[in-house]
Amino acid sequence: MSISSTLVERAEIEFHEAADALRPFVGCFWVITAQRDAIIRVVPDGSTAISIQLQEGRASEWCLRGPLIRPDERRFTSAATLVGIRLRPGVAFLLSSIPAHTMVDCRLALSRIAAFEDLVASTPRPLTPERCIDVLQRFLVRRLADASLHRVVTAALDEIERTHGCVRAPDLADRCRVSSRHLHRLMRDWVGYGPKCYANVIRFQATLHDMEHVPRRTAAALAAGNGYFDQAHLTLDVSRFAGATPARLASEGVADFSKTRCDDLP
Repeated sequence: MSISSTLVERAEIEFHEAADALRPFVGCFWVITAQRDAIIRVVPDGSTAISIQLQEGRASEWCLRGPLIRPDERRFTSAATLVGIRLRPGVAFLLSSIPAHTMVDCRLALSRIAAFEDLVASTPRPLTPERCIDVLQRFLVRRLADASLHRVVTAALDEIERTHGCVRAPDLADRCRVSSRHLHRLMRDWVGYGPKCYANVIRFQATLHDMEHVPRRTAAALAAGNGYFDQAHLTLDVSRFAGATPARLASEGVADFSKTRCDDLP
């Protein structure tokens, strides 16, 4: 699974690698420089993000964007710079102790969350992308030292990603050696949605990957290759998660999502 699934228009993005100690928990730090009328659209991939927006005439504060179940699109009426990092599934709960299902499709101000008091208090002045990254990285290294996700959640995430989302929830619970009800509760608290929904998100991500790397593949072949019942089922899921049909995504260039993937950087 890619740690990032973002399409940017009229904006530039650059990456900064995270410290080795953070790599099990995060992707790369990113700096997005958005022009006026820029559009940034993030599609669901199970991750969350911590970011800060630097914009003239606007107060800057750290925010936590929860897991998505639908596309999150932001439009800019003036130039701005965004600095942040994508958190792998489960890490937002690890940091905040806030059940992830209460954050779905939400953006929370970290100044209102006690667990992030040190980060907010350490916000540098004047604000620059480099100083924001340094402060955020120091905070994450301190907070995530010796931390780990719940072992059942880790096992479930690994199995869902290994199968590209093509696994039934009861079978997943059996493989994790817990009841379906217990697994559903754990996944909602840690990841934001139950195992079936998370599997659908990962299957959607696998479909995006296929659309990018095999651009001439038919919708019927995509559906068959990614575990959908039929082409209509594929279109329904992709439209729900991406806000566009597979045909429209292909025509617009689904490869644009790769502009914000940093997993393969050296």
